[in-house]
Amino acid sequence: MTTPTDAHCRNCGSPLYGEHCYACGQPTKGLVRHFSSILGDVADTIFNIDGRLLRTLPALLLKPGFLTREYIEGHRVRYVSPVRLFVFLCIGTFFAAKLATPSFEIGRDDAVRVAGTDAVVINPDGNEGFEEIDTVEGVEARLEEVRTEMATRREESKNVPGVVAVLESAEKQIEADARQRIEELRATPAMAGDPGVDSSSPGLSVDENSDTPNINFNGKPWHAETNPLVVDSLPESANDWLNVQIGHIPQNWKRVREDPDLLRNAFYSALPTALFVLVPVFALLLKVLYVYQRRLYMEHLVSALHGHAFVCAMLLVLMAMTSFESLLGSPAWLAAPMGWLEWLALAWIPAYLWLHLKRVHGQRWFATSLNFAILGFAEILLLSVVAVFALLAALVWL
Repeated sequence: MTTPTDAHCRNCGSPLYGEHCYACGQPTKGLVRHFSSILGDVADTIFNIDGRLLRTLPALLLKPGFLTREYIEGHRVRYVSPVRLFVFLCIGTFFAAKLATPSFEIGRDDAVRVAGTDAVVINPDGNEGFEEIDTVEGVEARLEEVRTEMATRREESKNVPGVVAVLESAEKQIEADARQRIEELRATPAMAGDPGVDSSSPGLSVDENSDTPNINFNGKPWHAETNPLVVDSLPESANDWLNVQIGHIPQNWKRVREDPDLLRNAFYSALPTALFVLVPVFALLLKVLYVYQRRLYMEHLVSALHGHAFVCAMLLVLMAMTSFESLLGSPAWLAAPMGWLEWLALAWIPAYLWLHLKRVHGQRWFATSLNFAILGFAEILLLSVVAVFALLAALVWL
């Protein structure tokens, strides 16, 4: 191999054969050069915008298990690395979800307003009246009436961009209010002194008319000094830290009531970090289920990264389809084909993940189906736990 006579390392003087000196390792490119070239390097490093991206995304979406097998077999340079692929698809997904989720307020008259406008989209009968109903059956009957009315309003507003999504969000909030009222009615005997319930257990109750929630421990209101939370298995410093965090809840509760988007934004901000923790745990589950194959943990981690990256990519596709339909005003002629495409996209997610397992691990269909069911149940359970902790963390660290 030859090298130009004037191409020498400025640090040690050795001849250069590439972008790094073979003797001292110093790169040939530094910061003292045109700013545009530095921006190009940053874009290439962070987003990997080159031919590798064009080869990676179609394979990720349409070829289950292909990228994982290619990576394990050593064909890596032609594709985006699994870590980079997952990180940016994950962050991109939740950033898009944060933007796509409508910002709305539900006041005491249950009027739902689109963020940034003063136009009332719905106003179903004012207060739904769950608080005045004294039986579970009555609440369920009233909820069915509201669902029927909301379905009618969705049909009337289907051609108005963005309104359907707001109505669906409002309906979820109303259903949550109904569930809360049902739980209150079912818990009434315990509040009156039902011997089958331990009233000393910790809990958090919420009065929607109050600016602060009721936090109870040992059957009495929580107080950092007179009635703190004490976990016997934790050291004193950890218990002190827990009580400091609990003390944040009342003030943040008031902030959330004034601006509901704070909790939503904090929740979406916490989820990418939670998923980063979840992926290694999922890889560990793969290691346990396929322990007889004697694969390295990192091989399972690569498989988990590709699987979760695919889910993020499909969520982006589904959100893009919904946004496209909203931009066109949800025309009637587009409803049927878009509905079918969305169902096909949703059905492709479990089918892809099943094929991913089968092609990466080479099992028969029954063994693959059994492991897929176990992993699916574990994933749902882990996601539920992560979602609960993300919400609690959002309420504490707003």
